Amino acid sequence: MSWDVFIMRSPPEAESIDQIADDWDPPSLGTGREIRTLLTDLLPGIEYTTNGWGDYEGPGFSISTPIDEADGESVGGVGLFIHGDSDAAAHAALALADALDARAFDIGSGDFLTKESAHSAFDTWRAYRDRVLAQHKDHR
Repeated sequence: MSWDVFIMRSPPEAESIDQIADDWDPPSLGTGREIRTLLTDLLPGIEYTTNGWGDYEGPGFSISTPIDEADGESVGGVGLFIHGDSDAAAHAALALADALDARAFDIGSGDFLTKESAHSAFDTWRAYRDRVLAQHKDHR
């Protein structure tokens, strides 16, 4: 079970993903090569598989991200699938969004992450994960 975060350039006036028009096309974050290079700089040790997935092991958390666009192909958004318990995960998501001059949002809630909200959003996800895992364990 992962905390899913999506990074894209969005209208600055949008306070949640629901406030973005369905036909809105986000501006490019860069090319596949540029995004992989940036992720490599920000997440030292990230490893890419042949199908374009990047896997990073951080202090108490991990991030998987599919960057399967070709080197010269435009990337409209970056998905992050975050596992673990470290608050550093929320910081990493925000740092990646800042480096891409974009915004991150919590896919579960649809809310944009800010310095003020990212840690509480991560805490909410952890509490949900723990409840689901406990229920699963109880039903075994």
